Amino acid sequence: MTFEEAAREYLDTPTEAGNDKSPIAVHAITWMAQDKPEGLLDKKTGKVFAYSEKYHAKRPALVIVWDATSGRFKDRQMSSINSLDAFRMAKDVRTKKGLGPAGINNYTKYLRALCKFARKTLVVQFDNFPEFDNLKENERKEWLEPEDAAKLIRWLDPLRANMVRMALATGLRNANVRLMRWDWVSSDGKALNIPSKYMKGNISHNITLSKAARVVIKERLQARDILLKTYPKLQTHQPTLDYVFVQDCKQSLGNPFCPTSITNKTWKRAVRLAKLPSWVRFHSMRHTFATWHVKAGSTDGDIMAAGGWASAKSMGRYTHQDEEHKKAVSGRLDAINIGL
Repeated sequence: MTFEEAAREYLDTPTEAGNDKSPIAVHAITWMAQDKPEGLLDKKTGKVFAYSEKYHAKRPALVIVWDATSGRFKDRQMSSINSLDAFRMAKDVRTKKGLGPAGINNYTKYLRALCKFARKTLVVQFDNFPEFDNLKENERKEWLEPEDAAKLIRWLDPLRANMVRMALATGLRNANVRLMRWDWVSSDGKALNIPSKYMKGNISHNITLSKAARVVIKERLQARDILLKTYPKLQTHQPTLDYVFVQDCKQSLGNPFCPTSITNKTWKRAVRLAKLPSWVRFHSMRHTFATWHVKAGSTDGDIMAAGGWASAKSMGRYTHQDEEHKKAVSGRLDAINIGL
């Protein structure tokens, strides 16, 4: 059995909860099994655009730029995968894709899951079953003070500003905000129900929207109405505009951002003008959401439920406390005198 055949079987098999494999799992496994395009090159200008089938169909003269790290196991037998392959994959995603320990561990996790599935379910006899090393992940300390978040929003364009405000209000990840659909939003705009297949942990996530989040939903509804009136052709092709956060530029009219577009030059310029550290990324809003909740006195259980964390351990990587807060916590029992 080839790696590609095993990968297809794995991705077609539901999770223990009966759900489809997550988009992250699909991306990681198909990246290992197939050559993946990462850009479109305009030979005349030398400019490289983010790849999408739709954009390439519109501009067929653009040349596909392939991800040189992808398709690494496409011609391999599943039984031949070994520890050296796991080591080299981890090395490549670090040196060539620039990922840190958490990102590397993600790819390793899915290769490990596929190998275990192949051995147990597909009865593949490995020549040397691979061993996998988990890298120690760097402690994440990226959160913003309210005034810094406000400065970032002030310098962003309206669409990205709305996305940041939604992330700060809900703690949702990049993909869940970027690809938020109108059919997830309740009819009264007060709740959000994200199906399990769109969540990292494959568990559906129901959110009662705060006032700040409801304001964003209202603004997006207004933006959608304006877009449909301004561009009547959308009434034919996308009468409802499935996604909440869509672009209004002609090149990507009515479409959501691709994964890397949120934090492109426009984002980096806003970070610079707001005089914030260069490490500020969209995912920093999830850290900020959790940390603000801690400072507001929310319990771990409350934060886990609100932000969609599956465990206290995973949530712990997102909650950060400064020294003043730690002193305040430690001093809460000072008023209790037991006579010692």
